[in-house]
Amino acid sequence: MKKLFVLLTLLIVFNQSYSQSKRPEGKFCNTFDGRIQFIQDFSSTYFDNLLLKIERVPPDIEKYLSEEYEDSLRTRNESRYQKVVNNQYFFSWKLRESEKKFKEEVKFGLSRVSGFGFGKKNIHESEIIYYTNLLDKVSDVLESYDEYKIFDRQRSKPYLDPSKDTYLRGFSKGIYKIVIEDLISCSFKK
Repeated sequence: MKKLFVLLTLLIVFNQSYSQSKRPEGKFCNTFDGRIQFIQDFSSTYFDNLLLKIERVPPDIEKYLSEEYEDSLRTRNESRYQKVVNNQYFFSWKLRESEKKFKEEVKFGLSRVSGFGFGKKNIHESEIIYYTNLLDKVSDVLESYDEYKIFDRQRSKPYLDPSKDTYLRGFSKGIYKIVIEDLISCSFKK
């Protein structure tokens, strides 16, 4: 009974928060350019609050992690890989990198999937693929956040306070998914 109550409470909060958030209407629903503008505006600050809660990575360490991580994977060198993932900034770096890739997808993803010249896709097909790719990148960010939380809890002095920093993975992904569903529904309206 208690679990059912918690589930119902979460569903009510989820529905209220989404219904209070801006939904695509008018040109943001009826036109291709409007829908793209809507999702780009919605996405541009989607994870900003989350990133404020975690430590920044010093530029020299960021460069080291980026290069060393790629090299360790490319060469399949387990010792090198372990050294990278054991770096105190690794999980913060990984989360920030996944968020950066999400923002790149928001900005450039549509042009990448649309194609050029003879390979150019139908605009509606490109739009749906773009939304799917965005949802995939959101999942990557949230997965990196989960890994960061696990790492953070193991520190002697965690950055995140479990009583205050309750960024719910399912909740965040759920809202984004509903926005994408709304935009896809809009794209089929004539």
